[in-house]
Amino acid sequence: MATAAISAGASILGGIAGGKGASKAAKIQAAAYQKGIDEQSREFGITQQNEAPYLSAGNSGLTAYLNLLGLGTGGATGQQSAIDQLKTSPLFTSLMSNGTDSILANAAATGGLRGGNTQDALSRLGTDTLSSVIQNQLSNYGSLINTGQAAVAGQATAGQNYANAVSNLYGQQGSAQATAAAAPYAAAQGIFNQLGGNSSGLAKAFGW
Repeated sequence: MATAAISAGASILGGIAGGKGASKAAKIQAAAYQKGIDEQSREFGITQQNEAPYLSAGNSGLTAYLNLLGLGTGGATGQQSAIDQLKTSPLFTSLMSNGTDSILANAAATGGLRGGNTQDALSRLGTDTLSSVIQNQLSNYGSLINTGQAAVAGQATAGQNYANAVSNLYGQQGSAQATAAAAPYAAAQGIFNQLGGNSSGLAKAFGW
């Protein structure tokens, strides 16, 4: 009878210890998954920070592009403002100065300084130069827009990867937490099952 009681006691203690061990292991596992989630969040935050300047450049380029085409929020007024800014830009003024000097130098060398051809060339210089500067600027804005689009695509990919990874980790964490919560009950069930076969002997051992 004493042997049965000792055996039953050992089963109970073993079951309790096993339940606590399983619960502790599951909690450690859940904590490890949380570290993985935190790391994924940190990496995604870094990606967003790294992409932010390119996204900002793309947004600025798109705004300027639309304004120069007259399609921005300011409409025709915004377009005129954008063109006026180009006319005062270092690029435009430098091209105009160099072009004017070249035309006048050529006219002086050929004796046609006051001729109609020289005046016509000077007149067309302003129009042609402005058109060239506008096209060049639109191309530059287009490059910025492409940069912004690439940044958006990069963030979208990173965001999807982040969502997939974190969702997977949350699922595993939930499973570990469920295991931790269920461990004491599973241990208790195991104890009851072990004692069930020895219930008669255990009752006699304790004088029940």
